Amino acid sequence: MARGFHETPCLPDYSLFDACRELKTRSYRDSYVFVIRLATKVPLLIDIGEEIGDRFRACEERTLAPSDGEPLVFCAITDGVAVGFPSLPEWDLDRVTVHFEELLPDESIELVSEDIDQLSRAEHADPICTRYRNQLLAGSDATSLWENRQTAFPNLSFGPGVQGNLRKCSRWLSPIIQKLRSLDGSAREWRELGGSMPIWKTKVTPESRRVKDDPVLRESRRFASRGGTRELFEWHARFGNSGRIHLRFDSVDRNIEIGYIGPHLPL
Repeated sequence: MARGFHETPCLPDYSLFDACRELKTRSYRDSYVFVIRLATKVPLLIDIGEEIGDRFRACEERTLAPSDGEPLVFCAITDGVAVGFPSLPEWDLDRVTVHFEELLPDESIELVSEDIDQLSRAEHADPICTRYRNQLLAGSDATSLWENRQTAFPNLSFGPGVQGNLRKCSRWLSPIIQKLRSLDGSAREWRELGGSMPIWKTKVTPESRRVKDDPVLRESRRFASRGGTRELFEWHARFGNSGRIHLRFDSVDRNIEIGYIGPHLPL
């Protein structure tokens, strides 16, 4: 926590320090110990890999003060669960959206929005656990995720190279599954409602004009398709630590195909 307990209001003229003191006075020992331990956690970046730490420092929350926004950005990057207090209506939810700017390797700035799990009441635990159980149905490792792909994501198709991609991204399976579920939902609604392109449930963007006009960079976005030909997968969604899911979609059969899952491609 960035602020002291006496600086954190729970009610008018009633701070978190007062709440802790009352828990202790009323013999709610377990609750008292839990809250006190929250205040003695180590800094966010302790024991975190250099790659993740560098990316965190390249991000800036857009809507909240640093003391509130930085932990949420950290959860968005690491697929963590935010734990807090329901002191305001926006904190009394099991899922919140984090808006932040990220400095990319080519020194451009991208505006990012990520949904994260947020636990501030006991009743928030059930929907969070349900989401994690649903993720496990897709697979607990890269091999099972690939084998279960048609059951877990029936509205998506996958190029053959994705199988190898997943093995290299095994540490990011949870945010990958979350993102694929969102894309699968977009594909399902597209087939049901029609239209020239999907209505995305998560942020999906095309490559920049600079990438499209550069033959080398453009070629690095070509991957084997399910039909056996190399195709351009210029649209992408993001996941985890600067990861990208590259895709293409066909407005005739309303199909969304995944061609690549892995680290950010060259810029």
